[in-house]
Amino acid sequence: MVPTKSDPKWTKFLANLGKFPVSDLSVKMMMNRIKMKILFDPSEASKQQAIGDAYDFFIKNQATVKEDIKLIFG
Repeated sequence: MVPTKSDPKWTKFLANLGKFPVSDLSVKMMMNRIKMKILFDPSEASKQQAIGDAYDFFIKNQATVKEDIKLIFG
């Protein structure tokens, strides 16, 4: 369900942060944190770290945020 870190869906995820109508507050907070991080440091290294952070979050919380995962990556 959660794509691998090398999947192109992550590029789309980063490009559309804040535009997904997610329902879980923890997902909204995580996405906001990543959005701010990339705004302050738009380097490729920062983006890769953001993907890693989001990936870890989604893997850890996969059972509770599965509907938002489907919405974002489906």
